Amino acid sequence: MLAVVLLGACGGSDSSSNGSTSASAPSSGSSATDTTARDDGQAGSSRESNGQKGDEGGSGKSVQEVETPLKVSGGGSAQFRTKGGDNSVQEFGDEGDESELREAAEAVHGFYVSRAAEDWDKACSYLAKSNIEQLEQFASQAPRFKGADCATILHAFTRPLPASVEREITTVDAGSLRREGERGFLIYYGAGHATYAMPLRAEGGAWKVTALSATTLG
Repeated sequence: MLAVVLLGACGGSDSSSNGSTSASAPSSGSSATDTTARDDGQAGSSRESNGQKGDEGGSGKSVQEVETPLKVSGGGSAQFRTKGGDNSVQEFGDEGDESELREAAEAVHGFYVSRAAEDWDKACSYLAKSNIEQLEQFASQAPRFKGADCATILHAFTRPLPASVEREITTVDAGSLRREGERGFLIYYGAGHATYAMPLRAEGGAWKVTALSATTLG
């Protein structure tokens, strides 16, 4: 039976990659619907209309209230490697170019800000199709969610964020995109210069997140 999906509060989570990760890929956690995201789960969004409010059922927070502006400092994955540690994510595939890094960073930051602003439709737009299907499959076990869309499900099974951490969780300073085919990992600094990796999948020419929270590295 699938566990309840809960998004956490701040920092990084140990649950990150989706069920499509192959055995040859670096392990970065469980799928979006078979794990409970820790209280230190990250979240954020780079919505273009900065004054936009959250969806029905949300808090009505504006992006200005919750967003820490995205940074893309770059520098590659070498800065994130740990001597004697597990560097499977840092060495996964090849380094993405500058434009790919920015696109991936915008997707991750976009998801996090949408989550903090409780704009569930927008948050779902950043999720990979496989993760949306997993959410819907999980929710189908509860009669009251039969036929519910991603936004409704995500809202119902997501814990509210304390006001004190709303800006903290949207902190993303992207340093590296490691990619191989349609799969990738954005490696970035979050609040307090902590290091995280978010698994991604390329769909329709855009990067989508394949987890509800990032994994802490180091």
